[in-house]
Amino acid sequence: MRKTATPYMGWNSWDCYGAAVTEDIVRANADFMANNLKKYGWEYIVVDIQWYEPTASSHNYNAFPKLAMEGFGRFIPAEITSRASGMAEKVSAGRRTGTLDGGEG
Repeated sequence: MRKTATPYMGWNSWDCYGAAVTEDIVRANADFMANNLKKYGWEYIVVDIQWYEPTASSHNYNAFPKLAMEGFGRFIPAEITSRASGMAEKVSAGRRTGTLDGGEG
């Protein structure tokens, strides 16, 4: 088992923005973390629950939204991840990114 000097540290979209997080918010927080917190061990960016939910507009969790999936059972995402690969590329310089469905960049 690997021992670390600090616990895993990072930013999670749900904590402040709930389901209403946007790509611009993710990028702004990732940039702040890279510029101000990375030297203290912060490295994870997590776009949390309901990133794929097309009607998300507040911190409230929508329990049964109508979702779209592609042929392999992966969500067809809402606005925030419509450009996910580009966003992950831009925010992951020196940081780890991922979604709670197991995707990691």
